Amino acid sequence: MPMRHLSLRQLQVVRTIADLGSMARAAAALHMTGPAVTQQVQQLEKTLGAPVFDRLGRKLRLTVVGERVADAAGDVQVRLGLLYKDLDALKKRDDGTLHLGILGTGTHILPPLLAEFRQRSPGIAVQMMVLPREELARRVLDGDVDLALMGRGAVPAADAAGASGAPLALEPFADNPHVIIAWPGHPLAAARGVPAIELRHESVVQREPGSGTRAMLDAFLGMHRIVPRERITVTGNEMAKHAVMSRLGISLTSMHTLFLELETGALVRLDVDGTPIVRTWYVAHHADRWLPPAAAAFRDYLLEEGARKVAARTRALLAATQDPT
Repeated sequence: MPMRHLSLRQLQVVRTIADLGSMARAAAALHMTGPAVTQQVQQLEKTLGAPVFDRLGRKLRLTVVGERVADAAGDVQVRLGLLYKDLDALKKRDDGTLHLGILGTGTHILPPLLAEFRQRSPGIAVQMMVLPREELARRVLDGDVDLALMGRGAVPAADAAGASGAPLALEPFADNPHVIIAWPGHPLAAARGVPAIELRHESVVQREPGSGTRAMLDAFLGMHRIVPRERITVTGNEMAKHAVMSRLGISLTSMHTLFLELETGALVRLDVDGTPIVRTWYVAHHADRWLPPAAAAFRDYLLEEGARKVAARTRALLAATQDPT
């Protein structure tokens, strides 16, 4: 039985007639004329190939077919009501799923901000992925990630635009200062204004190839013509910090990964000329893709309140470590 001509309006008319008992009352309730209501019923009956109502004098009674149509119309009305409720919640930014991507460094600053955001919008579910920088950029461009926290250097030049030529939208979020760290008791721990060239005597713990921190370290050493005594390569920020705490060498690390270690004295910041090296965190999303309401709400929170919180904490920690002891 072809149903392509069956409409929501026809279902609504049948349901209303069944509820109110007459076409006249249904017409008034639906703000339609009597003939328009009759036409809708007749078109539906033609589509179904069966009568929807038995006309007994002035009374209308649903046929067996009509009962099925009225039940289906009721189901549709309930589902549409739920749909309107869902859409309203989305518009209010308190529903949906946030597909979030971050670099490893972001795991040290994003969870507290995400927790506060979800206290305000508990209806928003979160799926968070920690990815290498090139993969993160690709996931945003492919539409798998709505919103990402990354550095500008995380976007490879060859991948700055997807197959459609659509670039990433990058909005500055927070400073990302990188400092030289060592273990407590290191010979340079109490020194002020250490010339960068003095690091030639040190073993250096460096991140794996492809890491943005590794690229920053290579650029810093090259700019100051420093050839360290030894280079030790590790994977990830946590391994780098533990290597320094084990006195394997000094390292260049984002301060966003050091809040706990610097506050507890497990690591110290060396006051080396040319540091901190300040880069910028960006909130990134696909420039030509509609940003879902959940992602748009979190973006606004990050750029307004989150940015202030991160900046204040970073300033406090930089000030506290300005005079290493």
